[in-house]
Amino acid sequence: MCDFNQGFILCKCNDSKVIVHHKKSKRNKKKLQKEVQKIEYTWTLFRFIGMSKERELGRYMFPVSDVGNGLTSTFVANELNSRNCFDFKYTPNQGDNLIISKNQSSHRIEFIFRNGKWEEDHYSPFDHEYVKIDNGKIKTNEYKGEPS
Repeated sequence: MCDFNQGFILCKCNDSKVIVHHKKSKRNKKKLQKEVQKIEYTWTLFRFIGMSKERELGRYMFPVSDVGNGLTSTFVANELNSRNCFDFKYTPNQGDNLIISKNQSSHRIEFIFRNGKWEEDHYSPFDHEYVKIDNGKIKTNEYKGEPS
């Protein structure tokens, strides 16, 4: 299981899909079941556009402060503000929004870039407009990829 206490990398990982021959064999069914149960942490980065002109109504799940394995909002904010955690060229803009989630669930931690640093905060999807910049996986610091 991943342990992020030693740090993490926000990776744009281009993992290629494995082609499985004999998909219906018992051995491959067991292998696929293990892959489905695998815990995966992902990130999505958004650019803030502005306030929404139209008011929407709906339900919204608020972010949490911990998504597991050491990925707490305090730890992640400290890492983001002390070093470059991205494995690609990226300079945060005022208002950028970073979302980290476990297995693409609604349980996530969120950050907004304000006044030169990342802060734990979130945008309401009903009041704000933003566009997706990029997304990827979170790897432990044991990941050997070089930042671009």
